[in-house]
Amino acid sequence: MSAARPLPEFWSPLARILLALKALLAATAPEAFAAIAAQVHRELRYASAFLRRYLLALARQLVLPPPRPRAAAPDEPAPPRERGRARSAPFSLAELPPARRPPGPGHAPYPDDYVNWAIALSRAETLLAALQRPLPLARRLARQLARGAAPVLRDLAVPAFVLRTLPPALDALLMRLDQIAWPDAWAGLDPDSG
Repeated sequence: MSAARPLPEFWSPLARILLALKALLAATAPEAFAAIAAQVHRELRYASAFLRRYLLALARQLVLPPPRPRAAAPDEPAPPRERGRARSAPFSLAELPPARRPPGPGHAPYPDDYVNWAIALSRAETLLAALQRPLPLARRLARQLARGAAPVLRDLAVPAFVLRTLPPALDALLMRLDQIAWPDAWAGLDPDSG
């Protein structure tokens, strides 16, 4: 497994999707975002679901070192430590909120177009950043799995309205990745023998 691009059969298509999406957003003026908003939100939902399952598949393949032994607790309690700034995860397993339908034709630009464009661009950049360094996130998930705190993902990776717009190859790729990420759910089922 390459440290830079583990599971390349899944990493490469996702990287191409995210790079194309980021290029589309960068080339689109914020006031013209409403025309492509539905397409962008569908692709972001697919890429997020794909990345979540990709990280989970990586986490299931990682072998973690045994936990470090803890030192015995001292008789006197330790002085309270200063709390630093809370760290936020670069990519969470949270689902995207449902996309709003774009306004009808003749729509005049308003601030929401700028905000929605900026949110979509930021989301695409976050997904790309998580994809560039997937192993730290996969290790974090592997530790959660070892503790029995498996992340909750939806049974259906993306809603049906997103699946209908996907090419069959991407749908099959997502199904194969889902099988690797959730082997217990796919026990006894073989999607290739259909």
